[in-house]
Amino acid sequence: MSDYILFEPSKHPLYEEYNQDYLYIFKENKLMVVKDNEKYHVPRRDTIDELNVDLINFQCIGAYDGHNCFCGEITDNINSNSIDFVDLRTYSKYVDEETYLLSSKALLLLNWLKSNQYCGRCGSKMERKEDGNDRAMVCPNCGNIVWPKTAPAIIVAVTKGDKLLLAHNRQFPEGMYSVLAGFVELGETFEQCVKREVFEETGIKVKNIKYFGSQPWPFPNSMMIGYTAEYLEGEIREDKDEIIHADWFSKEEIPGKYRQSISIGSRLIKWFLENH
Repeated sequence: MSDYILFEPSKHPLYEEYNQDYLYIFKENKLMVVKDNEKYHVPRRDTIDELNVDLINFQCIGAYDGHNCFCGEITDNINSNSIDFVDLRTYSKYVDEETYLLSSKALLLLNWLKSNQYCGRCGSKMERKEDGNDRAMVCPNCGNIVWPKTAPAIIVAVTKGDKLLLAHNRQFPEGMYSVLAGFVELGETFEQCVKREVFEETGIKVKNIKYFGSQPWPFPNSMMIGYTAEYLEGEIREDKDEIIHADWFSKEEIPGKYRQSISIGSRLIKWFLENH
């Protein structure tokens, strides 16, 4: 496929060059990487073969830039100075967004596979759907079919003139803030979710809700839908359940208060810093 679309999703290999396959191998949700000075690389097939490890939940996820991509897990210990295991948040600091998204896709598929080993309808052992190119788990007993699912969530940068609404979540490290986010309820539009989440967590009402972008987020299986919005009315009133503190911050007050990364939350804050 051309440079227009670098990744081709497929549950079957699309290319023949076996040794150059990319293998996204995880151990306890940490990605196996090859260390090269200050850089991390996803191992190729020949590297994994040399390690002589047993792969479980192994599956093809497609092809990237003309090379097949697979994902799987290991339980073996690896004794190699060139091999390490890193969580995806750490990995994201060393690679570009396209490379990071591939690792996210791999972990999302593995989590889906592990979470659907048994039928939710009758309890029988599920099997992978072998025919066709659509990825699914099938119950051989009752015929129940489960496709990969992702949980939509909104994340929004709310502005009030030259200030940005940031919040400190109970789970954040001390002193760290971010824009607001939350999962979409059943039967709720993304825009309705933006209004509800902002109001529930801070007591603020918003207007002029505009789409910003999206990003898969494998913690554990989310699709973050990014928006910008403007202050309408209300005074900040933290819910004290998730949000411990929220406030309006000028661009001069923001540096050092958020974790810079390739996450869409970080991108929304950078958008504010560059445009206000």
